[in-house]
Amino acid sequence: MALHPRVLADLLDIEVVQARARLGPRAGDLRREGSSLLMTLRPPAGGTWTLRLDGSRYDAEPFDVALVDDGGDVLPLDQWIPGFAHGIHSSLGVPWVCVSGTRAYYAHESHYGERWDAVRYALRADSLLDRLLTKAGL
Repeated sequence: MALHPRVLADLLDIEVVQARARLGPRAGDLRREGSSLLMTLRPPAGGTWTLRLDGSRYDAEPFDVALVDDGGDVLPLDQWIPGFAHGIHSSLGVPWVCVSGTRAYYAHESHYGERWDAVRYALRADSLLDRLLTKAGL
């Protein structure tokens, strides 16, 4: 069941505050826009990407994670940070990051035995962002 938009906005604002506290300077320009959390990534190897955690179904479902262009469209796999994506998701058909706490992780056949409900209170935005930043080399 979806949360009321104002309740969702408040929840995502709390997630941003907690992530900023945990990540410190690594949180960079983390912000909420609508039902998404956005952050600019600048890996040491160069380049700039926008990381989007789509929380439109949060927290009944985990975040959808993607690197997006200025219009919010998911970038093609060849434009993702090298080594960040696991490839094209077998059932979702989009580039994905194989990190628990993401919708694509639980939707992949190799993780069907794992459930979001079992970890949803431990894998909040702060811990997810920490693991995503580490995977991106930040």
